[in-house]
Amino acid sequence: MFKRYPKKKKILYSLIILCFIVLETPLILLANTTEPFVLGMPFFLFWNLVWWFVLTGLFFIGYMTNWGSAESKEADIS
Repeated sequence: MFKRYPKKKKILYSLIILCFIVLETPLILLANTTEPFVLGMPFFLFWNLVWWFVLTGLFFIGYMTNWGSAESKEADIS
């Protein structure tokens, strides 16, 4: 099933899955500290925001490449 996707989509899907794993599994407990403060926020909040922005950016890239349709616009983006 995964063979029919171009290499760019495989990378995009893998990165999205990685971001979900970091945000939604017990791995998030690695960042469960109040210190150090980054940009005036506890590290735990900063960690969540960074990964949230990364994931949002990946979803935007997926949207722009039209990843759900049979005809992809990847040639237009690249």
